[in-house]
Amino acid sequence: MKIVIAGNGAKVNFLADSLLKKGHELVIINNDADECERLSETKDAMVIYGEASKKFILEDANVFGYDLMIAVKSNDPDNLVICLLAKKLLGIKRAFATVSNPRNVEVFKKLGINTAVSATYELSNIIEQMAFADEIIHYMPLEEEKLQLLEVIVEKTSNACGRQIMDLGLPLDSIIGCIVRGNNTIVPNGRTEIHQGDKLMIFTNKSAHNATLYALTGGVQSD
Repeated sequence: MKIVIAGNGAKVNFLADSLLKKGHELVIINNDADECERLSETKDAMVIYGEASKKFILEDANVFGYDLMIAVKSNDPDNLVICLLAKKLLGIKRAFATVSNPRNVEVFKKLGINTAVSATYELSNIIEQMAFADEIIHYMPLEEEKLQLLEVIVEKTSNACGRQIMDLGLPLDSIIGCIVRGNNTIVPNGRTEIHQGDKLMIFTNKSAHNATLYALTGGVQSD
């Protein structure tokens, strides 16, 4: 993914190392000149000196349409402004933030910030869970196009919504490999109940494609 990290201190260093090791592309925006110099020397990332809560700094960073903004400044209001600008001004798909005051977690979420957490290591775990569903499509070998990997978002009106997997009547050649629910990745079993908004990652033979979609949604969908 293309990721922007806004902030300074040990949290930026930790996240940058973790994400770079996993092959993500990073831009770091930091308002400490000395830190910027150290980061430039030690990280394979673009480092920009400036205050990320300023509109012109974000615009000059040229991160329009990036996948993720991570705000890890020590000041909660700054993190909120950064995330809101990222989503509304830059078209960044997701915005995550750390918060100093745990009471602000729900406030951030109500204002449209995808995830707000009070621990940096927890944020790193959430990012990896989110990336799993996207990356599996690229790394799973599909033999001669006979095996398909389907992604289905469960709607309120879907046949699967509110039911256990064992009651769905899936074809024998289909299996739900994982469920992405919010910030969690679930490895399901037959008794796992499907919820509205779940993202189902399904492995199926090409011949069972339509029957699988019908069992889950009540109708046939395109890929």
